[in-house]
Amino acid sequence: METIFLERWLHNLMRETLKDDGEYRQFIGKDSLAEITSSDVQDFQLYKLKKILNYAYDKSPFYHDLFTRDRVNPNDILSLGALATVPFTDPSYISKNPYDFSCVSLGEIARSTVFSTSGTAGPWKKVFWTKGDLETITDFMGVGMKSCVASDDVVLIMLRSGRPNSCAELLAKGLEKVDAFPIISDISLDTEEHIRAIKEHRPDVLFGRTASLYRMSKEAREKHDLTRLGLKAVFVTSGYLSETMRKELEDIWDCPVFVHYGLNEMGMAVAVECEAHQGYHYDQADFLVEVVDPRTGATLGNDMRGELVITTLSREAMPLIRYRTKDISCLLGSPCECGSSTLQRIGKIIKNLGTTVKIGEDVDIFPSLFDELLYPCSNVIDYRVLVSRMDDKDILTIRVEVNRLSDEDCRTINEAILRAEPIKRSLESGKVALSRIELVNQGEFASFIRTRRPIIDERTHFHG
Repeated sequence: METIFLERWLHNLMRETLKDDGEYRQFIGKDSLAEITSSDVQDFQLYKLKKILNYAYDKSPFYHDLFTRDRVNPNDILSLGALATVPFTDPSYISKNPYDFSCVSLGEIARSTVFSTSGTAGPWKKVFWTKGDLETITDFMGVGMKSCVASDDVVLIMLRSGRPNSCAELLAKGLEKVDAFPIISDISLDTEEHIRAIKEHRPDVLFGRTASLYRMSKEAREKHDLTRLGLKAVFVTSGYLSETMRKELEDIWDCPVFVHYGLNEMGMAVAVECEAHQGYHYDQADFLVEVVDPRTGATLGNDMRGELVITTLSREAMPLIRYRTKDISCLLGSPCECGSSTLQRIGKIIKNLGTTVKIGEDVDIFPSLFDELLYPCSNVIDYRVLVSRMDDKDILTIRVEVNRLSDEDCRTINEAILRAEPIKRSLESGKVALSRIELVNQGEFASFIRTRRPIIDERTHFHG
């Protein structure tokens, strides 16, 4: 298994760029790159950063106006650290007028996506890509999958498809680039139909959304011995995976579980786990990642938790400069056990500020909090937390979908909820009340998998 394939790909890409781009050779003052160091990678990123800043200033109405207003001269950015002088791009800016970000004509747009803020009822955003952008995305999709996919492996893709250049189709193209065999499965199948498809195609790897794969695995285990189906790996995306959930999936399928990190705004392909499972190696050829204090915007150092901010380095249609993702994580400073020497890593995504709900005296609750609390109970499949307001108190109602109802599960879940520090503190303040914890039958939330919002704020007045 090629555990550092991603690093070799990055280094080869840098060498190819050096061979073909005289401007890059002049920028770094070298004619060859034999042993590539972290400093060389940073120089490559700085070169691409300066080019994309000038490109965005020249082509994008939004960035031309922003840079002019804030007196940002792309030629003054002489180091990666100097990027901190450039204003942030907030997601709300895209919602207001996405076409102001465009650097190409409408005829050059090969794919566009309209989506709501992840996990919330937030404003809709539209992003788009050229054919060249899609080639860049599929390049990394294929390379990223090499952490668990070998040549000739069959990968069953359990993602929504049906339209040209869907995420499923782009992943399939990426897998074909690394000589794997993708099969796109119909995401609307029920659990038994999914198992029949797996038995028919005999995949080496399953790829799908965290919630969908977890539900299917839990339901299928009741009737099938899934360890006998011969999977080499399960790859999940689009959702938090607690360590309890990972362990259960590994036990169910008898294989390792890998996690992909992506955002719609970035074309989904951003970062992947390697076999060491010590964070996400991100695509350093096409992205620059910072971590900032979500309140002050100050740049934070390695291993300091804050908001991920991403700059695209290769995007043609819609470059995004210092884009605030609202995802809370860190950049890891220690070397990865996979043996890579120049790859940076993003730590585990703790929460997303867009899916965080404030209760009581400014206390945050968020999906990963409840994932860690509820999924250790082996019968739990899914849940919903409803936040309402009555008699000057925030009221929590927690509905938990289980594959079998029992009083013991209800007690276990109740105890776990009451032990959680944010909830315990809120209840003790008298500003929050726990209405009830209700166990519901298997399948109750199955139809809401694609638009899963685990915490639903029903209050007419939103905090924060």
